[in-house]
Amino acid sequence: MRTDDAPEKSKIVYCKDSNRTQPYRMYTSHFLLYVSAEKGHQQYAPDVHQFPAGRKRRCLKKMRAAVRGWRLNRQTHVALAALAKLYNPIICGWWNYYGAFYPTAMLDLYMHIDRALERWARRKYKTLSGRLRAGVQWLRKMKDAEPRLFHHWRLIGSKVG
Repeated sequence: MRTDDAPEKSKIVYCKDSNRTQPYRMYTSHFLLYVSAEKGHQQYAPDVHQFPAGRKRRCLKKMRAAVRGWRLNRQTHVALAALAKLYNPIICGWWNYYGAFYPTAMLDLYMHIDRALERWARRKYKTLSGRLRAGVQWLRKMKDAEPRLFHHWRLIGSKVG
């Protein structure tokens, strides 16, 4: 490790909250793809910084891009169980790394996966073609029939999607 890289990796950041109101140019720190401070979303104090242990938006964006890269809607020749067998190790790995620290933040990703599965079902089955609500109902039936098929279904059940 070169010594001139150390200033880029090591930083002192100002932990701004309701008690510390001084301006400072850096409010967040990143460690292993996690972010340690985010701007608050409260109605009465939108400028207050919170310190939830969450993953960076860029990482979520990459995970959603990976799901799009699976091109599920083009895999209509494959059964749902085969899709689960193929993609469960990836979903499980994401959960083990990102979900361990901030599990509720993974709900958006799981909803994204479920929407991709709905599109897959609408393309695979002609009776669901062009019927958004029917695709949602079909996926809900699959979750009820096989709640342990996909890893994220095991974790949170039918709360997602």
